[in-house]
Amino acid sequence: MYSAIILAAGSGTRLGLGYNKLLYKLNDKTIIENTVEIFKNDSDCKEIILVISKDDENKMKDLFQKSVQYVIGGATRQQSSYHGVSHAHEEMVMIHDGARPYVSQEELNRCKEAMKIHDACCLMVPVKDTIKVVKDGLILQTPDRNTLMAALTPQCFKTKLIKESLEKALTSQETFSDDASVVEKMSNQTVWAILGEYSNIKITTKEDLE
Repeated sequence: MYSAIILAAGSGTRLGLGYNKLLYKLNDKTIIENTVEIFKNDSDCKEIILVISKDDENKMKDLFQKSVQYVIGGATRQQSSYHGVSHAHEEMVMIHDGARPYVSQEELNRCKEAMKIHDACCLMVPVKDTIKVVKDGLILQTPDRNTLMAALTPQCFKTKLIKESLEKALTSQETFSDDASVVEKMSNQTVWAILGEYSNIKITTKEDLE
C-alpha cells in the first residue's frame, strides 16, 4: 500500500504553450489526467496527492473534483515534494513527475516488489548515448557508459525516510534535481536502481508530444 505524490506545480516553459503543459490534451485527456489515471487504476495506491501551483488550483480541481488531495507546491522541487510527503498517510510513497503519463503498471509493480525489502528505490534505464562531461565548451571526461543510467519516476521511499531527508535538504543550501539524490546525500540509506522502460518519458519539449 502506498501514497502517490504527483508533482504538477511546474510551468512547462520549455514547451512554449503559455500555460502549464500538464493541461495540454493528449488523446482527449490532459497530460495530468493520463498520469493520475495510472495510479487510480492501481489497487495498492490508497491516496493520490496532487502537488499544484496556486495559479492552476481551480483548473486542477475542475478535472479531478474530490478524487485526489490537493497541496500547493513550493518554489523548488524539494519544497514541492516535502509539501506532498507531509500529507501522506501511508508508510510508503511513490513520488512521480506529472509530466510522465506513460509509466506502466509493470513499472509500478517492480517498484512495489523492491520496496518489500528496501527503504528507497528509483526507476532507471541504461543510457544509450555516449555521455561527455563538459565545462565552458571543453570536454573534460567521457564516463564509462556501462556505469550510467538515467533516472525516471516514480521514485519510492519509506515515508519517514524521505520526509526526514527532505527536511534536512530544506535547511541546507543545496539544490537537488530529484528526490533520490536527496536521500543519497541526506541519509545513510542506499537507493536501489529498478529497471524501468524507455517509453516512460518526461514530456518536456514539443517533440515529446509527437
